[in-house]
Amino acid sequence: MQVYFVGAGTGDPELITIKGKKALEKADLVIYAGSLVNPEILKFCPDAEVYNSAVMNLEEVIGLIEKAAAEGRTVVRLHTGDPSLYGAIQEQIDLLHKKGIQFKIIPGVSSFLAAAAAVEREFTLPGVSQTVILTRRGGRTLVPNREKIAELASHRASMAIFLSIQMIEEVVAELLEGYPENTPIVVVARASWPDEIIIRGKLSNIAVKVKEAGIKKTAMILVGDFLDCDYSRSKLYDQGFSHAYRAGEKAKKVILVVSFGTSYAGTREKTIEACEDRIAVEFTDYDIKRAFTSGMIIDILEERDGIKINNPEEALKTLYDEGYQEVIVQPLHIINGSEYHDLLEIANNYRGLFKDMKVGKPLLTDKGDYFKTVKALKEELPEPAKGEAVVLMGHGTEHFANSAYACLDYTFKDKGLANYYVATVEGYPEITQVIKFLKRDNIKKVYLAPLMLVAGDHAQNDMASDEEDSWKSIMEQEGFEVEIYLSGMGEYESIQQQYIDKIKKIK
Repeated sequence: MQVYFVGAGTGDPELITIKGKKALEKADLVIYAGSLVNPEILKFCPDAEVYNSAVMNLEEVIGLIEKAAAEGRTVVRLHTGDPSLYGAIQEQIDLLHKKGIQFKIIPGVSSFLAAAAAVEREFTLPGVSQTVILTRRGGRTLVPNREKIAELASHRASMAIFLSIQMIEEVVAELLEGYPENTPIVVVARASWPDEIIIRGKLSNIAVKVKEAGIKKTAMILVGDFLDCDYSRSKLYDQGFSHAYRAGEKAKKVILVVSFGTSYAGTREKTIEACEDRIAVEFTDYDIKRAFTSGMIIDILEERDGIKINNPEEALKTLYDEGYQEVIVQPLHIINGSEYHDLLEIANNYRGLFKDMKVGKPLLTDKGDYFKTVKALKEELPEPAKGEAVVLMGHGTEHFANSAYACLDYTFKDKGLANYYVATVEGYPEITQVIKFLKRDNIKKVYLAPLMLVAGDHAQNDMASDEEDSWKSIMEQEGFEVEIYLSGMGEYESIQQQYIDKIKKIK
């Protein structure tokens, strides 16, 4: 005597497993899941007593199994697809446990797999989605609130939706809370059956297409970018990728240098390119690539100058496509603000695509960074005499990392450089606070310099211009003599060296 729960597969009789077929061939009693099981499969058990569970309740099914088991007969409980997915088998096996009836479960091919095969797509494409969500919309069977389609859609992963085609309009409405309306979606009715139907569309039009086709049951809904997208090739068979069974070619290594960017060609050459060139000289076994975080600057350069510069996400995807295996991402940011944290999040999303990825730190991260930066600025900027001061313009941010500017100001004072002051354009302290200290300290002349990688828009307009609200104009109106030093910190070799040291630290 033996009791088997067997997954019949999705419809095609040849998709039942060999083990499942053998169980059917020796069965004395078969209880199958009605019209969901292809009757052709029942030809594997021509001598068995056969029951259709669609017209039976749970107690009747268990009663048949219990009686057959007591008689020493072999029983197959034949479910569609794989019995562990929406098969209602838990309640059956719990009752069999209580009755002391032993059983085995033989898995089968689920309809979500047959649907993917029918549309010739892979759920888990590198750089697109590495997560597959299997779910259904609530109806008579309740779905927990945390698992509602609208909640799951926020992940924008590859999704297979069971038992919901009759509610296609409601399904689409919930999907649109997370996916864009142009997201590809496919409905596969009776996957792997001879009368299989495939309907392709977008979230914007799939409901109409399904209604027109008259599909009301036995259909799988697949949604996600995996259905129609560009993607990165897998590293598993890449000629340069090594693993336990194959030695790859010499790893391609790259340092991705990330900065906010600038639209000023001359400034870019003296700062960003200067940093990149120094890094290239220092790390000759690495290729050097560039990314900007400012979408506005990227757009200006492409539209005005025909220069295409990737953002960090685009850059990492391109590096993957080009076969790089070892990646160092080094930001040229000054502080650990929101841009740096956004960069970390992007890098973490792509980390699994590379054999090795490391992310360096911004300029002002560790305690020693402040001392080195103070020393560098003292050497590069004019040394103020009595009654003179250096005022540095930082960008500033609402992020808590804005405190780095106050820390740097304190470090100047700690090093005996009391006539160096730090203020910000978009944070605290502002120029108005610094002016109070300048007057308190009887400062007559001010040297204005940017505390920024590049002397870009903020430095040239907000700091050094003759506009009424520039720092230069404000300070002159307050009675100070002002001299401008319009050099970005990226021009200073000592600052460039600090970025190089950060790469060495993680290399």
